Amino acid sequence: MNIAQPVSSEIKSVKFGIYDVDDVEKISVKQIVNPVLLDNLNHPTNGGLYDLALGPYLKNSVCATCHLDERYCPGHFGHIVLPIPAYHPLFFSQMYNLLRSTCLYCHHFKLSKVKVHLFFCRLKLLDYGLLNESEMVENVSLTEAIIKNSNGTPLEDGSDSEDSGLGHDDIAKDAATLMRIRDEFVAKSIADSRQNAHIDAQLTTLLLHERKKVVRAFYHAISSRKQCDNCQSFSPNFRKEGFAKIFEIPLSGKNLQFMEQTGKIRSDVLRDTSKKHHEDEGYDGDSDSSNESEVEGIDLFEEDPNPLKNKSKSPIAHGAKYMTSTEVRNHLRRLFVKENVVLSRLYAHKRGKPASADMFFLQNIAVPPTRFRPASKMGDEVHENIQNELLTRILQSSIQIASLSKDSTVEVNPDEKEGLERRSRAFELLINAFVQLQHDVNSLIDSNRNPSSGGQSRTVPPGIKQILEKKEGLFRKHMMGKRVNYAARSVISPDPNIETNEIGVPPVFATKLTYPEPVTLYNFNEMRNAVINGPHKWPGASHIQNEDGTLISLMPLTIEQRTALANQLLTPQSNLISSPYSYSRLINTNKKVYRHVRNGDMLILNRQPTLHKPSMMAHKARILPGEKTIRMHYANCNSYNADFDGDEMNMHFPQSTNARSEAQFIANTDSQYLVPTSGDPLRGLIQDHVVMGVWLTCKDTFYTRDEYQQLLFQALKPDETGMYGRIKTLPPAIQRPGIYWTGKQIISSVLLNLKPSDRPGLNLKSKAKVPGKYWSPDSEEGSVLFDDGELLCGILDKSSFGASAFGLVHSVHELYGPDIAGRLLSVLSRLFTAYAQMRGFTCRMDDLRLDEQGDNWRRQLLENGKSFGLEAASEYVGLSTDSPIALLNANLEEVYRDDEKLQGLDAAMKGKMNGLTSSIINKCIPDGLLTKFPYNHMQTMTVSGAKGSNVNVSQISCLLGQQELEGRRVPLMVSGKSLPSFVPYETSAKSGGFIASRFLTGIAPQEYYFHCMAGREGLIDTAVKTSRSGYLQRCLMKHLEGLCVQYDHTVRDSDGSIVQFHYGEDSLDVTKQKHLTQFEFSAKNYKSLIQKYKVKSVLSAVDSETASSYAKKALKKPYKYDPVLDKYPPSRYLGSVSEKFQRAVDEYTQKNPDKLIASKKESKLDDSLLNESKFKALMQLRYQQSLVDPGESVGVLASQSIGEPSTQMTLNTFHFAGFGAKNVTLGIPRLREIIMTASANIQTPTMTLRLNDGVSDKRASAFCKEVNKLVLSEVVRQVRVTEKISGQGSDEQSKTYAIRLDLYSRDEYQDEYGVLQEEIESTFSNRFLKILNRIIKSYLAKSKQRKSGGKDDTVPEVGQALKPLEDIDEAPIEGRAQEALEDEDNDATNEKMVSRSKQHASYEGPDEADKVALRQLKGSNKVEDVNMDEEEDEGFKSDESVSDFKERKLLEKQNTVSISERRELQLKTAKEILSNCKHLDFDYVNGEWATVELVFPINTEKLLMVSLVEKACSETVIHEIPGITRCFSKPPDSALDTVPKVITEGVNLKAIWEFYNEISMNDIYTNDIAAILRIYGVEAARNAIVHEVSSVFGVYGIAVDPRHLSLIADYMTFEGGYKAFNRMGIEYNTSPFAKMSFETTCHFLTEAALRGDVDDLSNPSSRLVVGRVGNFGTGSFDIFTPVVDSPAN
Repeated sequence: MNIAQPVSSEIKSVKFGIYDVDDVEKISVKQIVNPVLLDNLNHPTNGGLYDLALGPYLKNSVCATCHLDERYCPGHFGHIVLPIPAYHPLFFSQMYNLLRSTCLYCHHFKLSKVKVHLFFCRLKLLDYGLLNESEMVENVSLTEAIIKNSNGTPLEDGSDSEDSGLGHDDIAKDAATLMRIRDEFVAKSIADSRQNAHIDAQLTTLLLHERKKVVRAFYHAISSRKQCDNCQSFSPNFRKEGFAKIFEIPLSGKNLQFMEQTGKIRSDVLRDTSKKHHEDEGYDGDSDSSNESEVEGIDLFEEDPNPLKNKSKSPIAHGAKYMTSTEVRNHLRRLFVKENVVLSRLYAHKRGKPASADMFFLQNIAVPPTRFRPASKMGDEVHENIQNELLTRILQSSIQIASLSKDSTVEVNPDEKEGLERRSRAFELLINAFVQLQHDVNSLIDSNRNPSSGGQSRTVPPGIKQILEKKEGLFRKHMMGKRVNYAARSVISPDPNIETNEIGVPPVFATKLTYPEPVTLYNFNEMRNAVINGPHKWPGASHIQNEDGTLISLMPLTIEQRTALANQLLTPQSNLISSPYSYSRLINTNKKVYRHVRNGDMLILNRQPTLHKPSMMAHKARILPGEKTIRMHYANCNSYNADFDGDEMNMHFPQSTNARSEAQFIANTDSQYLVPTSGDPLRGLIQDHVVMGVWLTCKDTFYTRDEYQQLLFQALKPDETGMYGRIKTLPPAIQRPGIYWTGKQIISSVLLNLKPSDRPGLNLKSKAKVPGKYWSPDSEEGSVLFDDGELLCGILDKSSFGASAFGLVHSVHELYGPDIAGRLLSVLSRLFTAYAQMRGFTCRMDDLRLDEQGDNWRRQLLENGKSFGLEAASEYVGLSTDSPIALLNANLEEVYRDDEKLQGLDAAMKGKMNGLTSSIINKCIPDGLLTKFPYNHMQTMTVSGAKGSNVNVSQISCLLGQQELEGRRVPLMVSGKSLPSFVPYETSAKSGGFIASRFLTGIAPQEYYFHCMAGREGLIDTAVKTSRSGYLQRCLMKHLEGLCVQYDHTVRDSDGSIVQFHYGEDSLDVTKQKHLTQFEFSAKNYKSLIQKYKVKSVLSAVDSETASSYAKKALKKPYKYDPVLDKYPPSRYLGSVSEKFQRAVDEYTQKNPDKLIASKKESKLDDSLLNESKFKALMQLRYQQSLVDPGESVGVLASQSIGEPSTQMTLNTFHFAGFGAKNVTLGIPRLREIIMTASANIQTPTMTLRLNDGVSDKRASAFCKEVNKLVLSEVVRQVRVTEKISGQGSDEQSKTYAIRLDLYSRDEYQDEYGVLQEEIESTFSNRFLKILNRIIKSYLAKSKQRKSGGKDDTVPEVGQALKPLEDIDEAPIEGRAQEALEDEDNDATNEKMVSRSKQHASYEGPDEADKVALRQLKGSNKVEDVNMDEEEDEGFKSDESVSDFKERKLLEKQNTVSISERRELQLKTAKEILSNCKHLDFDYVNGEWATVELVFPINTEKLLMVSLVEKACSETVIHEIPGITRCFSKPPDSALDTVPKVITEGVNLKAIWEFYNEISMNDIYTNDIAAILRIYGVEAARNAIVHEVSSVFGVYGIAVDPRHLSLIADYMTFEGGYKAFNRMGIEYNTSPFAKMSFETTCHFLTEAALRGDVDDLSNPSSRLVVGRVGNFGTGSFDIFTPVVDSPAN
């Protein structure tokens, strides 16, 4: 903000609405009538689109309205008047639905007034925030007898009330009474809430959700009526064509007859547009423009209206009448007059004016000012703006209509046939012109809503919708803030000598980036020198800003002129009096100098992709003369995920004091030491520094006095900064034979110089990365021990000063704060750099070689493993290794044909070969290496954590191992080879991608090829997942951006909805709580921590007794008392801690494992010892100091903490090894499924069931068989079909198919599947025949269709009614989700569907999400529908319920009747199902075959019966549990996992309850969150979300703090459902701007405008749009200065 011109007001809220005709005329300065833009001299024409009244046209022109030039003229609107009203394309669907719900006779809704009134009451109460009352008003009723008629049927069913017992008048009277009672209830509720100060409640997510539900129910209720409940009339139906035409479909004969009998006549709304009529109905007659009356004056239905019929080529218009927009508008105007009360609640309206139907129509089109449609100039040619093309078309169409309407009003003699024809043709042209105008208006607003003109080659000019939407649209590209000034970008290079919190700035940036610094007495000399130096010499300045805001550039000035200006910096401006600003205000403001960046300025650095908070940090500038790149310290690499192979980074120079102070104290690099994802350290030293740390602190490194002092001096640099004063040194450790210091003493000296002088030294016990065994068998160098700041034992490596938790730097950060920790990293980095220069470090070929013994081991193991491939293949198919090759190949042939079996073979091979790989590596490394650690430099790197891992070493020195593609071995070509150099179907491991060679001695060409295949997969995977995870993170971000911690510890959304009562359920900050449970560390550093927390000042501000005593009670009797956090806010009451923490502290003090807490006896003798009460008080204090800060944007942190790690995920699916079981979705696809789509039908639903104790393996196996889905094809060995022609003569001939199914033996299928012969028998004679019948019919219908030339694909075939409707409907997904485009629209949208898939990657959209959304919109996916499981699962049953009943009866009879009777009974049943069944038989004795004969007419198409029968077998289910396909035992997770479990594919929780004898009912788990929600409720679903997301990350070993997961789960379920992070989920956000900046901008804009929504700017996105500071973080509070009278007054 410029202090010279302060702005004292700010935007408080934004209201959305619709400009009516008058508003457009008021804001317009000129009507545009001329379609020609420029005259012959290229000057703007009068009344044209570049008329100067709308603003200056080019740089040198002046505005004709405000007479300012193009720099200062704000621009002015014009308007185009349309000759007839046009439908507003964005509101078309709403308008059309209202029209269909209107009774055209009485112009009320077709729904009864009582029911409409109920919706009105509910909406009114919701507008006042009265949710409960809105539910209760439904129950306000008269007695049942009054509402129902005497027959007991509700009145609104359309039964004529006069036939009923009650008279019409009685019912009307009762309705009026009921409405009066409801009104009284509403008035009383509102009055009560006014007293309780509820009034005008802020719109919350819950209210919005409920309101949308009510509105949806209302639309459904009004549109589902055929007959009007109010006047019993039948209104005609309507059909629409695209977004341009509406046709009225005549009434059916029966309804027409009814209407003639009742004598009801429709009024002619077209004639009835006189002023009088409008005044009668409360309308302002002037709203119709003069131009409109010209066209309306034509009586369109004066003569026979035939010219208007059937003009459309479309089949929709057949027998239908075209309706003009005027006629539609007049119908709706009447509706809005009659139903104004409820419609004013639904739609936006202005104060004092009722809601009007005119909002759905455009009469005047606003023309934006010229400056927003600038002409582009190329040389002398001027090219018009693309928007002008659309506006010009509208003008041309309007002019054409005006001229056609003149032609059609010419008087015609009724006897002249030619004249009538001419007039008829004129009408036809006029109607076509109306439609063309509508198309032009549609194109202006949404270019997709039109059939594209100009074919494929020409791109359609973008409409307003296209300008607003997508990544390149106005919202995302401009309003959300993208590009900034005062920024620089360059390549980064490393610099270990600057401090870790500094950034090296090249001089070229230093002289370009400036900061406006006010000149005062204190900085006058500095500013004066800067001005004298000028813009090219650093440190100089580029401009001076005077008090009135004018700028003086120093660029063209000489040094003398600059000196003169520099001397006047404190002199007030001379020409101030004439300035328009007040003299007294400006006299007190300073001049400003735009000075260059100088050392110590805060710069914000950023590397893209900016995935989480540490990707943007504030560094101190350090200008480095002679440099050309940005120089950065190594310690920041992890934060930015940067390396120095050409990465570029952005640098921003904050321009205000607020921004600079936040950068200095909040965003500075030292404060970002811990990452919010998991609370672990992110900054640390890397690579060479780690190796040097190991060598420096080895037991055998000693330093002379020179070396000791030189190293300390280089590390601490006392001469340059004076930061550390005199260097303190330690006495040498070795006195004889010479004076030497150890490396450990150097580290101790560094700590001694760094720690604050008044604080005790560091006490720490931690583990080193290098295990002690590497130094010697009993070495203790693996444990790092600091005592009072002295390093006594252990090696410092990655776990001490790298990015590792609880190491040296992390502990210093915890004890002494982030500044000292940052300084320690800088000092260590310089120390190790200096030591590297003294000692050197390299890597030799000898470090990679194995010794002779190692080579022998390797050779021997590989020799032994040569036959492993053959062994694994033989074992898998159940043969021994010495079986004949032919037999093995025959068995393998079957495996290769079935992908699932091949997957099992791959798993078996991989298991065998991975065992070989591991044994070689374990044997040879490190024992078989030529040089051993620490003299082997390669080992030094990998063991200390500097770079690389054992995998790299083993690939160089041992072997590469098995190469995998998508978790499988290398696939085979059609020829059966993996590469041409192998034999087909070879069993050797090498041909499947196993590489036994190593990089050291080279790999074979085939192996190289396999290795490249695996490498390429990695590259593709990386590229694909980037856009996927990017979109996932954006979805999370937009939903959660408003979630923030309040001062009462709750987490609330921006509308005030409570999402959590305590953040993460314990109110702790993820980064601050990391050390909280390190009790040993706290006890050892007790004194230091007490000094850190300034105990006295804390105790004076908090209550330290109440909560502690309550917590003891609550912990002892948890069922009697609420948790202490529930009662006492932890920030004001010491001891208000989480139960888990309280228990951990108690347990530690009782066990006292480290013997650091003195007993009562000891503490009596020595008061300074740490006793139990002191320790507990310290821990309570630490808990309070670790609380999350109010204002923290925890929603943003949560979305970053899930989005950032998701970029590291690779695998998409996971296999249960060796079970051939179905995959489990993992990685980003699974995250998208849980979070983005909240899918009700997940890809791989499974249940994990724990078996009860005592269930035998045999019973478990039987249980699995019972649950498995069994189809007929699994018990059929082979199918045989004999076809013959029987009968004499062509008339009597027929085709007979004798079908025989050979089954496996009865013993085999009973053992394998636990199925009885009787079950197979009844399935065959019943279900199998029914399915076969359907398949044959479908096949015949398709072949008939093929012969007749084919119909459209979407037409259902004969006999194929089983296809669910949803499948057919899922084509225009995108449109349905927006509720905007509908299936009959034959417009450009359908053509665009294809191009959608090519959209920009970051907009890469909801694929599965759309389908789910579609189902949600249809209402098929309602969470409330508890019985969804059964409904879906019983699809099979309901479809075949009759035959199921017969089948059951059959089974019952079969137990009692003889074989011959059984045969007859089954044949009879079969003939009922399949009329052409001639004979049916079954092997009733052995159950090994079944036959059936089918007879068809001779002219029937040839049937490929074998394949049809095989298909029928695979579809015929013998037994199943609906929803579950397979069940198998789960392999144990580890050796400790002894509990037997089974896993099912598919989910049906209720069915599993039946097996309570086998399954533990309390240990059922499923990954189907929607199923858990339906059956077990919302709290269980919330826990399932946390569990599922954390297990997705767990597979990759990624740690995400549970606080983030719990916040996301709470957000998804706090409304009581399972909300997705997609545009369906954001529907219930109360901020229109937030919704618009996410996706489908126009959909949300349309909604907001129609409803008249208000955005109160509480959401971060909406604040960004209007340019206000966000109300979170430092913006979540205001600062007031205490105003005290000074003594002078």
